[in-house]
Amino acid sequence: MTDVNVIADVTGEPAARRHPVRRVLLVLLGVVVLLGALWVGAWVAAGSGVARGTTVLGVPISGQSKAQAVTTLRRRLAARVEMPIAVRAGGRSATVQPGRAGLALDAPATVAAAQARSWDPRDLLRTLRGGGEVTPVVAVDRQRLRAAVDAVAATIDRPPVEGTVRFTAVGAPERVEPSSGRVVRRPDAVDELASVYLVGDYATGGAAVDLPMREAKPSVSAAEVARVEREVAAPAVSGPVSVDVGGTPVSVPATAVAAALTFTPDAGSLRPVLDGVALRAAIAKELAPLESPAVDATFTVKSGTPTVVPGRPGRGVTAEALGAAVLPALASADPAQRNATVELGDTEPAVTTEAATALGVTERVSTFTTYYPSDFPPRLVNIHRAADLMDRTLVLPGKVFSLNDVVGERTAERGFAQGFIINNGQLEVDFGGGVSQLVTTTYNAAYFAGLQVIEHHPHSFYISRYPEGREATVAWGDKDLRFRNDSPHGIFITTSYTNSSVTVNVYGTRRYRIESVRGPRYDVTDFHVVYDPRPAGTTAGDCVATSGVPGFKVVDTRVFYTGATKVKSESFRTTYDPENEVRCDSKPPKPKPKPTSTPTPTTPAPSPSPTQ
Repeated sequence: MTDVNVIADVTGEPAARRHPVRRVLLVLLGVVVLLGALWVGAWVAAGSGVARGTTVLGVPISGQSKAQAVTTLRRRLAARVEMPIAVRAGGRSATVQPGRAGLALDAPATVAAAQARSWDPRDLLRTLRGGGEVTPVVAVDRQRLRAAVDAVAATIDRPPVEGTVRFTAVGAPERVEPSSGRVVRRPDAVDELASVYLVGDYATGGAAVDLPMREAKPSVSAAEVARVEREVAAPAVSGPVSVDVGGTPVSVPATAVAAALTFTPDAGSLRPVLDGVALRAAIAKELAPLESPAVDATFTVKSGTPTVVPGRPGRGVTAEALGAAVLPALASADPAQRNATVELGDTEPAVTTEAATALGVTERVSTFTTYYPSDFPPRLVNIHRAADLMDRTLVLPGKVFSLNDVVGERTAERGFAQGFIINNGQLEVDFGGGVSQLVTTTYNAAYFAGLQVIEHHPHSFYISRYPEGREATVAWGDKDLRFRNDSPHGIFITTSYTNSSVTVNVYGTRRYRIESVRGPRYDVTDFHVVYDPRPAGTTAGDCVATSGVPGFKVVDTRVFYTGATKVKSESFRTTYDPENEVRCDSKPPKPKPKPTSTPTPTTPAPSPSPTQ
């Protein structure tokens, strides 16, 4: 047997087994080092900005930092971001303003979605290949977008026509046939607009966005409308209804029923609705002898202090009771069955004593007086008549005072006379002339009471007895003086007059101290001379001769104070046209021809000396 010598290191492991393991470890280490080098190299090659070839809606942002890319997108896409979205549906078109609709480009999120340098090998690989086109990220305020869709749909929708029964002018029933409509599907339209914003064809001048729609069906069928016409409407207007009012019969004519009766959809049918207010108005004259109307609470002024005058309840037929009593009687066409009974009941005044007491009418808030000549009696008649009609007017909180509503049309039947008015920049004679004196006085009383002026019209040219820039006129059916009681308290207006002055007082609770600041006249323009061929006189159609007054502009500022503190101010700019000088004559006189002379050729005229 041959001995074999085995050589081993200190570990006792055979060398033949140790060398292959070392080689494997070295190879693996080399691979790791190589991959790391490639990784770092790829990271360096990718650059520090957005990946090469990256665009957003065609705008290149490659190589830019995120902050630079955000700025670029906001600048280059500004027009596209705000471009109105053209929409259409059902043959109708509209536009949506993105900013108002809660749609916007989220530039930071868009840049974040683009491929930029990252240690993630997958991102590095995509970055080296190039970023490509990136879809913009859109910020959507869905509440505002829904409101915008609702606004657009209101112009596009074709709601269904509900079938009903109405009555002709002579009270005959006729059917309104139902028909379907088409309306925008709101939630789907919101989703559609959010999805096409910035990327839809509309943004490049292409087609409008088609909004999704649905059919909207009426709730009442044609057969049901025909039944209601036959079985309900026709009997309802077949004849008068006899109403027993406290033992006295009052006839309600069929035409009054037809004017007050309507039908409203209710669970697939049509429910009759009788307007008691309209019905009562139709028979008000017949009811008047049977009723004692309620009297509203008001105010009286004693020693400068307003006190409440209590209201009184009345006895009468309320609109609600009348409608409820008559409606059942309409179900039968048999005259014997068309009867109703309604009792006279207590009726409360529109302004009760308690309500008037709570209005806070406790002091005089403002007063204003204007003065006028007393040499034209018809003018005095008009001022006094209008003041009487306006006296003791109560304006509740939030309500609007209208001088035309309170005074009414100025006619001879209503106690007005013919006076001077302004027509086409010239004085004329017509009914109601002179009422502007009261209008100006009322305007100033409201002005200094701090009330909200809604409508006022200065005269077309300046009249010297009125304050510049702080006067007003009215014309029936055209111009009015209106102000709102914007205080939490009631406003009680009284008037008084003499043959040379009229005064308007406003009572309530003082809120402000008012100052009027008037600026200087500017843009002054001269007047012209006008010839009127009509004869001079003081009746309608006559010429009224006047002296000329220049035109000008002026600004009056109303300043509101509480104590010494200025709260607010408002300016009223007034332009006065020139008041032409009117001469009651057909033509201006022809100028006399200048005398002519033939100079003597042999005798030259002397030259003027420097001192002539």
